[in-house]
Amino acid sequence: MQLQKKSLCLLLNVIVAMCAREPSSPICSKYDYEERLLERVIKNEFALETTLKDILKTNANVVDALKQLEDGKMQVESSLAVMEKRQMEMETRLADFITNSSNVMNSTLAAMFETSSQIKQNASVTAQQLVNEVRVLKDSLKVPTIYFRARITASSTDLSSGQDVVFPIVEVNEGQGYDPSTGKFTASISGMYLFTVQYCVYGKKHVEIEIVHGGRTLQRSTNYDFAGNYPCLTMQISAALAFGDLVWARSHGSSTFYASSNRYTIFAGTLIHV
Repeated sequence: MQLQKKSLCLLLNVIVAMCAREPSSPICSKYDYEERLLERVIKNEFALETTLKDILKTNANVVDALKQLEDGKMQVESSLAVMEKRQMEMETRLADFITNSSNVMNSTLAAMFETSSQIKQNASVTAQQLVNEVRVLKDSLKVPTIYFRARITASSTDLSSGQDVVFPIVEVNEGQGYDPSTGKFTASISGMYLFTVQYCVYGKKHVEIEIVHGGRTLQRSTNYDFAGNYPCLTMQISAALAFGDLVWARSHGSSTFYASSNRYTIFAGTLIHV
């Protein structure tokens, strides 16, 4: 309505201006003047009508443009509202994600620390168990001392062929493997043993001696004293024995042994490896 009022005011102003600008005409009759005036009024009406149509058309275009602007404004506002809502949702999700991630990380770190502590504790216990087991294993693998040494003290000892040599005087018998009544050693542990026989020969006599393992000869030696010097000789042999095996010295011919404070006739053995 305001726009139409403004348009009418503008039309009146135009009419007034056109009337004011009408040039002076020569003095005519009253009818000529009225006819011309009427003609001009009609022309002005047509012009005003055309102008009014243009104004109305322009007004419609302006209204449409304003409506489009208003619609665009509403769409922009709606889009902004949607964007703000999405932004708020994203911020909420981000905050929730950060919170959840922080909680998960804290829980994970706590679990890792707890697991690390348990691992350290278990490792300490395991290490102590290993130490104890190693100690037990060492104790179980500890090689006992098995060692003996026995000798003859009689100045003259005569033996026939195949007769066992008995060394009655026991100086050392760790493990109690040697029997001085039989002259035989019994292995109480399976392993490698080293046996030694030192014998001295009576003047102008023979000695024929061997070391026997379960009846099988391991080592032999023979000597005859030509000069009456009572010589002493040593023979040595190593042997792998099983539990309960017997080892002893035996004469494999007529033998006469000599012994004194300066000359020892001995039989000795020791465990060297298991």
